[in-house]
Amino acid sequence: MNPETVTVKDPVCHMDVDPASAEYSAEYKGKKYYFCCSHCKERFNADAEKYLAPRAPAGPMVQIAGLSPAKPKAPEASTARKGTVTYVCPMDPEVRESKPGACPKCGMALEPETVEYTCPMHPEIVRNAPGSCPICGMALEPEQVSLDHGPDPELIDMTRRF
Repeated sequence: MNPETVTVKDPVCHMDVDPASAEYSAEYKGKKYYFCCSHCKERFNADAEKYLAPRAPAGPMVQIAGLSPAKPKAPEASTARKGTVTYVCPMDPEVRESKPGACPKCGMALEPETVEYTCPMHPEIVRNAPGSCPICGMALEPEQVSLDHGPDPELIDMTRRF
């Protein structure tokens, strides 16, 4: 894409669309909207107000399976010291450990709590905890990956199983 190209956001999926080359568009209340595909245009035409209404800021992750959400425990005094990294399970945030490893509840790799998480498809979404992207639903990924945290326990476990 040419850096001088002006893009607009598809109101349904929030992808960048070049109005000059957009194949799909619709007019609503005197304003023209551009879409990445026919599916987004159809959804917009079915309920334009739904996609134009201001969105509430993303809150905590949605509870799926009817289970009551566990309340996160307050960090212990020993983990609250400056320079100490607390490792948290992405699926069970109440699981907090002082070193990396597997979650005792679900087996997922514990991740450092200080990492910022972002959506691979929507880099403007940044959170301080793992979760889902409020736009597309993809899992948020750590923004910075480094070797400073030692070997990745999830990779070691996966390698062992294969």
